[in-house]
Amino acid sequence: MTPPARGTRPTRSHYTAPRLYEIAFDMNRKGEVDFLVHCFSRLARRRVRDVLDIACGTGPHLVRLAERDYRMSGLDLSPRNVAFLAERLRAKGLEADLRVGDMTRFRLPRPVDAAICMQDSQGHLLTNDALLAHLRCVARALRPGGLYVFDRYMASSWTDPARSWSWSRRRGRLIVRASFSALNDVDPVSQVFREHMTLEAIENGTRRVYRQSHLSRMVFPQELRALIALSGGFEFVQWFFGFKPHQVLERSKHPLLMVVVLRRI
Repeated sequence: MTPPARGTRPTRSHYTAPRLYEIAFDMNRKGEVDFLVHCFSRLARRRVRDVLDIACGTGPHLVRLAERDYRMSGLDLSPRNVAFLAERLRAKGLEADLRVGDMTRFRLPRPVDAAICMQDSQGHLLTNDALLAHLRCVARALRPGGLYVFDRYMASSWTDPARSWSWSRRRGRLIVRASFSALNDVDPVSQVFREHMTLEAIENGTRRVYRQSHLSRMVFPQELRALIALSGGFEFVQWFFGFKPHQVLERSKHPLLMVVVLRRI
């Protein structure tokens, strides 16, 4: 085995480096949060004050909503992400109720007015049964008239080729170069595919590389509508292409992301 080059540290999962993950994915969040606030004010049938961020990660949406005076709760499966987010909030003088938990079987001490699940985090649920369990769990956590807003990656067909993106972000002397690819090794029956991500950090002459490969699952729009109806507890409000309140999914050309709004019955 070839030893790492001088100034290079061993490869690890990105979950061991939430700071790098937070920097790499800190993009377009203001517009996304503006969209969420728009939904809360226009589409909920109650005043939204308490919001749960499911699979909150390093908190790109949670922190910004807390800065707008929403009372935030956060749920994530990674203890490292939760600890990192707690530090971020303390540094900003903000508070949130953070907990480590599974999105298919969690309970809150009291219901909330809205829930969000961003960055296609539902894709980690690899079966319809898991997605149904998740939807029912969220419904139990919401007050009547409250909203559940989430985004899902989508493709026009399974013949779409694997997609990849690369970008870089700088914060102070730290440069983070990220690459991400989806729709690798697609199984068209289970609708499961593999995603790959690499984060390369360069800081003070030291290079670190973090790699992750995990399974994700696609759901198509009408399949999702049927699962929402089967789950009970929600009425479908609307879906959009991206975080654009004027861009309804049916009128979009070649959408890559659907943002779904549900209301608790």
